[in-house]
Amino acid sequence: MSQAVVILGASGRLGHALCPLAAGAGFDVIAVARTPLDIEGPGNTRWITADLTVAGDRARVATVVDAWTAGYDHVCVVDSVLDRSGVNAMRRSVQGVTDAVVGLHDRLSAGGRSWALVAASTTAVLAPGPYQTPYGRAKRRQIITYARSGVSGAALLLPQLTPLPCAKTACRPAWSFDQAARRLVAAALTAPTRPGFTIRVPDLAAAALSERIMPLSDVGTAIRTHLRSLVLERDSMQAHRAATRSRLRLAPLRLRRLIDHHLAPAALVRRFADRYHVTVIDERTLGSSPIENGAAHAR
Repeated sequence: MSQAVVILGASGRLGHALCPLAAGAGFDVIAVARTPLDIEGPGNTRWITADLTVAGDRARVATVVDAWTAGYDHVCVVDSVLDRSGVNAMRRSVQGVTDAVVGLHDRLSAGGRSWALVAASTTAVLAPGPYQTPYGRAKRRQIITYARSGVSGAALLLPQLTPLPCAKTACRPAWSFDQAARRLVAAALTAPTRPGFTIRVPDLAAAALSERIMPLSDVGTAIRTHLRSLVLERDSMQAHRAATRSRLRLAPLRLRRLIDHHLAPAALVRRFADRYHVTVIDERTLGSSPIENGAAHAR
């Protein structure tokens, strides 16, 4: 079976890990990036230079992808786009790739083409309002747009990504970029092209939350980091993340286990499915039915 994968954001840290793994899995790779990597890629990799925040570039990518993937038995698009340079840049990049995917869907569907999307998302989409970040809100809007646009495929709610694997005893689950890339390639190999978009919660390692009582100084730290993210460093993704984590540290352990999106607690997963009317598959409970609109239904 001939199979092609289109990797959006191929020059980012996650995309960099994806390209060789996808090629090694038997995909012909079409890599899309603002700045192609200045290295030799696998022999079955072709690059498209494009800035997906620009409408003209998005249209050109759709035209080229339509032409280059004609005749393949299986076509998958992997969304790994994320500009981490600031909150505004992040929002533009997420919106740009979302528009690119929806535009590609419209073009391929008009030609009777079937394909699947695998989106690298984040457990941050599950966070309750007081513990939400601009990044989590942007990725949540993206997931809902994909689910309601008619695109086939899935979004994987990934934990925090790091250059190297983290210890299993860390206070929050984390994967390396290579680990995440392997999961995305595995999803691309099996992504169904039939109608329907699902949200997948991977089997995250249990985190060892601290049971210590928060000192009074932590309240002051939480207030300062919160104000810094709102006033002094509004465009810093790191400042917003630090503010959210400082607020989480104030919560009693029993409450934190219910509201900490890093752990993807079952209550938050079900609340997300209920609120946005999407199907969620929790891989930690494989064998049970998926969560759809807050209720379990056999598929």
